[in-house]
Amino acid sequence: MSYVDDHLLPGERVVYRARLHWIAFRASLLLLALAIVAGVAGQLVSTSPYEDAWKLWVPAGLVVLALLAALGPWIRRTTSEFAVTDKRVLVKTGVVQRDSLETLLSKVEAIGVDQTLLGRMLGFGSITIVGTGGTRESFERIAMPLEFRRQVQAQIVANEERRGGDLAPGGAPAAGTAGSRAQRECPYCAEMILARAQVCRFCDRAVEPLE
Repeated sequence: MSYVDDHLLPGERVVYRARLHWIAFRASLLLLALAIVAGVAGQLVSTSPYEDAWKLWVPAGLVVLALLAALGPWIRRTTSEFAVTDKRVLVKTGVVQRDSLETLLSKVEAIGVDQTLLGRMLGFGSITIVGTGGTRESFERIAMPLEFRRQVQAQIVANEERRGGDLAPGGAPAAGTAGSRAQRECPYCAEMILARAQVCRFCDRAVEPLE
């Protein structure tokens, strides 16, 4: 099971997944292209039978180097996860030294996208997640970064629409809501719970009750 699927909250669902772009394999792709060129050139160049060995060994050596160069990017690409759920943004990178980011949508202030000209042509770029308090986390060579940002923004809007008028600014119950059934947002999982609840029924964490 993936990291994202293994760390979902009760009732949480994944709405979008992203991954590293294939541009991460650029070095190995270049070596593979050189191997093809060397193979074609070997067929066009006339040499003596004693000198024909390079026509096989040079392309073969370049292919081996291409495979070795692809190993690191392949591990990073298969072990990196980027997901948007209906409650959070989840990111996990690394195998031995694992770095993870789990941010509630309500805590995301902005998502920046940085794309070079080549990135715009091939569909990759860097994303920077800005959280409350000015925290910033950047991730490079993400495939379709604009779509990732659009999905985050869409879920933030959807959460605000689901909350409707039940909450006043600052998370307090809106005026006119019945006191015993007044609701608020859990500060940990963003699910709606009773304003006077002391434990969230979704994530089982202790919360401060509102008077």
